[in-house]
Amino acid sequence: MAFLSSHFPCLCHDFLRILAALAGGVGLASLFTWGGSSEVGAISAARILLHNATLALLALFLTHYGAVAMMMLNGFWLGMGLVASTAAVGLHTTFSLTVVHVPLEIAAWAMTIQGARLFWPTFLATVRKERSWLHLVQKMGAVLAPATIFYILAALAEWAEHALAER
Repeated sequence: MAFLSSHFPCLCHDFLRILAALAGGVGLASLFTWGGSSEVGAISAARILLHNATLALLALFLTHYGAVAMMMLNGFWLGMGLVASTAAVGLHTTFSLTVVHVPLEIAAWAMTIQGARLFWPTFLATVRKERSWLHLVQKMGAVLAPATIFYILAALAEWAEHALAER
């Protein structure tokens, strides 16, 4: 618990923001009528991980303000997607396709916000030679390693969920 509070002091607050956005997406999407299912293209763990890594890197460069907005928008779209998926394929299938990877991704999103919160001040201090490059690598590694693990687990879980659903 000490690791979480020292490396991710705003994790709960960031997590709640994402969940509020997700609820907003569910609420908005519930106002619409959704059609039947559409064919989903081939999905691989590597493609999912590349997508998540790209979003995480973009979030780091947007500062924590941009990262919060980006992750809340992700949560909003996720909420809308859950409603659309439920309308298209049913609650049971939607649940089976999201039960494992969605919580892992949301946790990774919240951790990414903390990474963005630390990146620019640490990077600028390094550029100004107030801190060493080693300090930047250590600080970012301590925050991004757990997020990376969650992104990898989420990608593998999402791939497995889709592979099992296709059986």
